[in-house]
Amino acid sequence: MKILLVIATHGNEKIGLKVVKEIEKLHIDNLIVKIGNEKALKLNKRYIDQDLNRSFPGKRNGNYEERRAFELSPIIKSADLVIDIHSTTSNIKDTLIVSKLNKEMLEYIKSIQPKYVIIMEKSKNSLISQAKIGISFEYGKDNSIIALKKIVLDIKKLLNHFGLIKISLPKNKTSTKYFNVTSIVSKPKGYKLLNKIKNYTLVKKGTTYATNKNKKLLADENFYPVLFGEKNYKNYFGFKGKYIAKI
Repeated sequence: MKILLVIATHGNEKIGLKVVKEIEKLHIDNLIVKIGNEKALKLNKRYIDQDLNRSFPGKRNGNYEERRAFELSPIIKSADLVIDIHSTTSNIKDTLIVSKLNKEMLEYIKSIQPKYVIIMEKSKNSLISQAKIGISFEYGKDNSIIALKKIVLDIKKLLNHFGLIKISLPKNKTSTKYFNVTSIVSKPKGYKLLNKIKNYTLVKKGTTYATNKNKKLLADENFYPVLFGEKNYKNYFGFKGKYIAKI
């Protein structure tokens, strides 16, 4: 089984460097490690020209991220399992992101038992959308020791499930909540997200979720914020999520 572990898809998210050091100690056969955005990592920037995680399958003669996506796409497609490691500036913890949810993927998720799963079926330009089996780990802030330990533990659970390692691992009884992404929530210039808006906590229709002095942005429908944060993205706050299950 060929496993691809991608780190620094966003160059300022360096937790993956630490994850690799721990996973490489397991001496997994056919484990390939790739730095997603090498140039941005060296410069400690999220990206150079555009978000690499919105650039797939890429272009041979495009900008830097498009060319990088073009180089990575065949490697991603050739792998049996792709693990993409991220960190976040928001309050998100213990979240897996997948581009599809089927019976097979449900088995993999159950072997990990994260708190949350975000399904991004409409995201056709993400790294994991190119994979046969693609899972992104977004477990906390870049310098969080707790997030690091949980990522490593849960990758080990997944490897155990595939029979690639045989070690005794602690089991938890977490019920996983699943959210399907429905749309982007734009961030108009000058607007700030209210502190009361939390990921995975329902925002009811008519609720103010951002302000610009005396101006307000009101929810036009009920939604669950997912991947929400003031600094996560340049032009949008995050995504609207629809709660679909607790398993």
